Amino acid sequence: MGTGAKATDSDAALLPKEVGERLRQIRLQAGLTQTELALRMGRPGPSGKSYVCQIERGYMPGLTFNSVMDFLAACGADASAIKDIIDTYTKRPPIPEERTRKQVAEAAVGLPLLKQARVEWYDRFHKPKAGKRETPEQQHDRRVREAKGVARAIRWERRLHRMWNDVLNELHVGAKDPLAVHLWNYSRKVFGALRRTRKTRPVWRDKAMAKLDSWASEHGLPPEPFARMKQAVIVLFADMERKGELD
Repeated sequence: MGTGAKATDSDAALLPKEVGERLRQIRLQAGLTQTELALRMGRPGPSGKSYVCQIERGYMPGLTFNSVMDFLAACGADASAIKDIIDTYTKRPPIPEERTRKQVAEAAVGLPLLKQARVEWYDRFHKPKAGKRETPEQQHDRRVREAKGVARAIRWERRLHRMWNDVLNELHVGAKDPLAVHLWNYSRKVFGALRRTRKTRPVWRDKAMAKLDSWASEHGLPPEPFARMKQAVIVLFADMERKGELD
């Protein structure tokens, strides 16, 4: 849903859930049943009890501010009884911003909490290129698109990290060994080269991968662990591509 979405009639009939729950607590504290409260509000009969019930549930077609005030007055309370909830509600971000943040959060669903926070942090503090002007709708689309991209990259990194750890176990290399750090950096380079050349002609991928073959010798490291890591990344990448995890 874009930032230009308008509230529907059903949205307009919704009372913040916290208000309905608070009103119910106030009624109980006043020692009143729903039927007794309905009578005090001038609504006798079964329809009156239903009226009170719907207010407490947070849904009432045609609900007005007066309905809430009448409810409070019938309980011997005033607006101060729900002031904290109202203040919290009015301090919320604008509705379009809330919708954008919700979709950003949805992009990170399934990730560990710290990783979800990383996606939301990126959204809050990443700024577009200086001088680039955006409409509210364009800003919304960009932020959601970027959040999905960050979340996708985190998922890739997690898959890659698990594979790296498996290879370390095969090679009997500790995670804190300096060689392990080099292998991690190398695995990311291989994955990046595969991703960049994913939709290019095979010759370009072959050239990109060939350049990485000299990486170990350039750093004065034994080539065997890096050859094993490279093969593992290639297998992982093919599996992710087959499962559609790269799109």
